[in-house]
This record gives sequence, structure tokens and C-alpha cells, in this order.
Amino acid sequence: MPFDVKDILRQLEAGFAPESGAPKWWQESWEDPDGFAAALAEAHAGRGVPPPKSRPGQQYDFFHDLIVRHVALERPAFRTHARIQGWQALGYRTLHDLASRRASEWADQGVEPGMKVCLVHGVGQELLVSLLATLKLGGCFTLLPPMGPRAMATRLAALKPDFIAAEPHQLPLLKGHEQLLLKSQGRGAPGFTSHTYKPTDVVGLLFSPLVDPPHTPVPLTAENAWKGAIGDGMLTFGLGQGDLLAAPDFPVLQHLPALLFATLLRGATYLHLEMADLALNPAPLLEHPLRALGVTPKLRDVLLRHRASLRNVQHWFRNPEEPYDAQAWRTWVKQCGLQSVPSSNILIDASAGGAVLVSSRGVTEASTDVHTDVFPVPGRAWTLKDPNESGQGAPSDVGVLTLLPDKDRPPGHVLLARIRQRYHYAGTQGFRHDGRTYSAKEVTAALEDLPFLAGTSVVPVSTGGLASHSRFILLAFTGATPAPSSGEQEIIRRIEMLLGGDFLPDRIEFFPLFPHRVEGAVDDAWCASQFFTGALHRKAKDPMFQALTALRGRLLESAATSGEDVPSPSR
Repeated sequence: MPFDVKDILRQLEAGFAPESGAPKWWQESWEDPDGFAAALAEAHAGRGVPPPKSRPGQQYDFFHDLIVRHVALERPAFRTHARIQGWQALGYRTLHDLASRRASEWADQGVEPGMKVCLVHGVGQELLVSLLATLKLGGCFTLLPPMGPRAMATRLAALKPDFIAAEPHQLPLLKGHEQLLLKSQGRGAPGFTSHTYKPTDVVGLLFSPLVDPPHTPVPLTAENAWKGAIGDGMLTFGLGQGDLLAAPDFPVLQHLPALLFATLLRGATYLHLEMADLALNPAPLLEHPLRALGVTPKLRDVLLRHRASLRNVQHWFRNPEEPYDAQAWRTWVKQCGLQSVPSSNILIDASAGGAVLVSSRGVTEASTDVHTDVFPVPGRAWTLKDPNESGQGAPSDVGVLTLLPDKDRPPGHVLLARIRQRYHYAGTQGFRHDGRTYSAKEVTAALEDLPFLAGTSVVPVSTGGLASHSRFILLAFTGATPAPSSGEQEIIRRIEMLLGGDFLPDRIEFFPLFPHRVEGAVDDAWCASQFFTGALHRKAKDPMFQALTALRGRLLESAATSGEDVPSPSR
């Protein structure tokens, strides 16, 4: 099918009323993804810079298309701000030189095409240089921002990397894998040609928080990565050379490298700001004109508190899986002076290549600044499947968004509701935390040897509302002894130390009881049933049941000191 990309870009800038459904070209792009990608690639090439080497459906040279094409522009590829150092910029030319030298060093250490390179960096210069060095060598990268040692060990064991890129002070997080650490001293001699990937080559193995369990490496093919980047860069965010994109507080593992690829492919600048710094002073966010700004509820509340005026923003977007508090959003829009600024819902899954759901980004009505409308992204084939997980198509107007082809892809989790020609984000399949899975098993395993705990279980609770958000409550059983006054702090400290702050539950509930066990393991189904029926609260206050709990505790202590098998607590 023929696609007029110039006209498409004009329509996206103007916006469209979602009541009439997706525009005709959008619907046709679902039916002809290859033709649509070819049209975007042709329009992307004619921008006064060297032509891209990638050819949709044939070959992909990420290093050339992301960096080499833009070296002559003398523009920053990455910009960041720190409280002490202030603004720091990393230009395309400097990034090219640093990444080329690192690739040369790594090649001498044995990195070859197809090898798995795990990048243990936070968002910053080191991450970009290592990521691009991997792409130049044809490696398969994995982003793994530093976490607690137990979480790191679980993910490294699942990944089995060939090499690891990390800074020296992160060595304690790599216990058992130290011999895989790459040395990077910046002394390599840049030279050789960058690698070209085939469409089906796996360019990345990503730990997506949208997958259950979240420590499962998900393959990202070269084709999905490149098509996602060009679609997001041109259409989702409308980026051009020198434009700035920022998404503070957006979870790294869900959104990177997709946001980086979309930005660099278009010769734009990725602006990184730490949320902890913005909470103290959001002024740096207001100092540069932003083509697109991603806003989380936490950032929204910070800007409300500081009474910031966002005159420098041309388009803002939110993740539709975040809590939908329309009143808070509209108060923020009014206070920041964004009533006439385009806004959109954008759901990004880096393991799928980028955005999977988007909405019109134009301003069509005053009441549409915050909404639930979404459409599957242009250029991706998709279907709605029945939520019963049978694999059949959805017989009703509510189904699970499934990208096609779905072979070897994790199952979808987003529920879409179709009302005439309009689609709405309708929540998730199963309990999730703002769309992301909560690693309950990792949390309970990390708490197993806390001396005052007799067992733990995590119970998800739906908060209701438009998007069926969930809270995760940790049930902490303390046996016959009440929890110490510092119990909650000790649990939080243990989780943060071994796993990281992202693993903290929403609430902790203590019960001076023993949990039911099956073959030695805490029975999560029993715990949930007892919690939801109120039985745990009643038993915790019942004098007779407390006496039985104390007796059971004495029996368990006696069996443990005598060396006998400890009896499994009954119901």
C-alpha cells in the first residue's frame, strides 16, 4: 500500500478525534507493516545527512544509523544534570570516538558477534558508550542497572552472559562472575567497520518488568528494535535533529533502550534527570525546550508542589498503566499552563521494540487533555485474544492486546476495550503494579532467614477504579512471638539491601501466627484466603487461638532442639 509520510506527519501534528477511530493510513499500516516501514525509512533518509545503512527487512547497522550519520551535526546526543556538576553534554562525535575505542578494546578481549554482553550501568555516559560498543561489535546486549546482590545473582544466572561491562566499584554485585568483567581504559584504536545484523538476529536480551517472572530474558530482534525506533522517533514523538526528549522517573528496564534508540536514530538529544534531584529542585527541567516530556504521577506531584510552569514543553505524555486520577492530572495541566499543549497516552515495552499503544497527540477538545483512549501503534500487526488464555480471538469487545507474530513472545497482559471505532485502556490481565509484575517469590525468599519471621506471603489487592490498579501486601507471620517494634524497618532494610527499592511491597501486615505450609513451603493460596475472609485478623485477637499458637511454638522449639523433623504447622 502507498503511504504519504508527509501527510501522515501533518495529521499527527494536528491531531484527530478518536471518536472516528484510527485514520485510514493507520489501519492500513496494521495490514501492511513491511510497506509502512519502507515508507518511513525512505522519508527518514532524506534529511541532509548521510543515508542510513539499514534496509527494512534486509539488514540493520545500528551503530552507523544511531551515531555515525550524525557525527557532523556537532549536536549533543545525551544531556544530563547533576546537583554538583551542573549540566553535562555528550556530543555525537565524542560518543562515536569513545564507543569505537571501547569496541576495539573489547574485540581484543574476545567479544564477537552474537556474544551476550551484560551492561551493569545506570543511565549515563558509561551506559551509552558500552551499549554502542556492543552494537558496533554485533553483540547481544542486556541492560541490568545495579540492584541488590540477590536480585543481580538471579538475573545473571538466568542470562548466562559471555561478558559483563561494569565499573570497578560494582564488582561486589558480580559475585561468581568476576572473571567475565571487561576492561575499558579508553586506549583502543577506533577503526573497523560496524556490524550489520540480519532481521531475525537477537540484538538484545531484556529483563522486561512487563514479563512474568521479570527475571526472564526476552529476546529483542534487530527488526523489532529498528522498526520500533523509527516509528517512535518519527510518529510517536515527532523528533527531529536537535530536539530533546525527556522521561524522568520512567522505569529503565521497561523503557530503555527503546527511548534511546528512537532519540539517536533521529539525531535528537536524550535528556536524563534523576527524580531525586528533581524532587529537590525541578528548575533544570525547565531550562531547555522539550519536544516531548514523559510525566509520571510522582513527577506531576513534584511539579504541582513547586508550582512549576512548563512553557518549554511542546508535547507531554503519560503511561496509561499508571494510576488514572483525572482530577489530579487536570489540576496539574491547568497549573502548568499546558491546556493547549498536545498530550497523549503512550505504553512502551522495550522488549517489543518500543511503543505498543499510543493515542492522538493533538489537542482536539479541552476535556481530552487526560483520557483513556489508545490505539495499537502504526506499523505493527496485532489482534485481540480472549482473556480466558485459550489462545482464541476475543468474542466480545474486550480482549488482550497481542502483537503478531506472537510465537516465542511472552503472552500479552493489556486489556483493550473497543467501543465502536474507539479503543480504551481497560487494565491488565491478572494483578500488576502499574502494568509491571511484582516479583513476590524473590521478596519472600529474601526474608526467609529473618529471625523474628515464621514465614511470609504476598497478597495482591485490587484497588478498583478505572484501570484496576493493584497493591501488594506482605503478610509477615511472627509465630508465637509478636513482631518487634523495629520489625517493619528490618524487613524494608533487608529487601532494599538484597534486592533493591523497587521490590518493596505497598504495605506490611504482621500476624502473631504460623502460616500453613505445604511440603515445607508457605501456602500462598491459604494465606490469601485467610486474609481476605478476615480469618487472620480474628485469629490474631482470639485468646484461645493465641494459646494454641504459643503451644505450637513450644512444640516447634522442642522438635528443633532435639534434632527431630520439625512438624508442619496445621491449619
